[in-house]
Amino acid sequence: METLVSLLKLTFFLVLGVLIAKKLTKTQIKKASIFQTLTLYGLLFSLGVEIGAIDKILEKLQTIGGYAFTVSLFNVAGSCLVGFIASLLFERKRLKLVDNKGRVSLKGVNVTARDINTVMDTTQENTRPEVKVSLVRRIFLILREPLFLISIVILGMLSRLFTPFLNNFSSNIVTYLLYALLFFSGIGLGASNMHIKEILSSPLMLLLPLWTLLGTYLGALFVPLVTHLTLVESLGISSGFGWYSLSGILITDLGFPLLGSIAFLSNVFRESLTFFLVPLFGKLGRLWYYPAVCAGGATTMDVTLPILSSEFGSALTIPTMYHGVVMTLLVPVLIPLFF
Repeated sequence: METLVSLLKLTFFLVLGVLIAKKLTKTQIKKASIFQTLTLYGLLFSLGVEIGAIDKILEKLQTIGGYAFTVSLFNVAGSCLVGFIASLLFERKRLKLVDNKGRVSLKGVNVTARDINTVMDTTQENTRPEVKVSLVRRIFLILREPLFLISIVILGMLSRLFTPFLNNFSSNIVTYLLYALLFFSGIGLGASNMHIKEILSSPLMLLLPLWTLLGTYLGALFVPLVTHLTLVESLGISSGFGWYSLSGILITDLGFPLLGSIAFLSNVFRESLTFFLVPLFGKLGRLWYYPAVCAGGATTMDVTLPILSSEFGSALTIPTMYHGVVMTLLVPVLIPLFF
């Protein structure tokens, strides 16, 4: 009963944000985005404070990092495997109809292909010069944001360990900030420019989140074989689907700060691994679009969307966003079921 009440509260604030977004101006949405960022920083600091309260936490940091990386590897591997199998079974012919410039060929497909090209404005040549970025700078750009967010968590942990000011820290603060984050995240979801028509242009694309879900949980089944995590813990941690800013905090708020820290790091690693894998999959061909999107999980609606569109063509931007939105909505629903 307690889990159901918690789930309803989380869903309420997320849905409330989605509904309110429809009535907000662009300026108000931008302000909401700023508040979302500030709320995220506060939550990550609070997560660090909760981690700092764990007994002998400094001795457990290496284990936390190892477990987190293991979970992310299995999650990504399982997602890529299931995604590739689904691509072979359902999308092999259709994906060959998308050219390297992101345009859908009108030969052999219905008129919705023309609609996609019109909506995504991909029928014009891209005349912008290609800018080459060094490998070191590219890696820095990929890791810059995750490292910054990790540093906020570390700051919170050190503040709890080495200062007396946070000894009486109330976990209720985390709960209220969590509701605020979900509310502002809902506004972001509601403001996303996504139309049903483009998604339905390929009904099989509607199944993209299913392949990610199955692949992630397939990978999670193997985690207990190489770690001391239980199967339920592995499934719960994996249910973040790359949304590290919520998964770790949500699990911590449910009373499991150690598992919350593993969830936070594992989903950071998942996002980072996706950044490295997408260019590789892009070179292998359109058949690897499914594995690339499935690896990204919830991040395909925002963070990894640009690189996926760049590698696989802007005609696939809408299905990629749709996938990320669905995976994002599933996170606050599925995580409480395992804890």
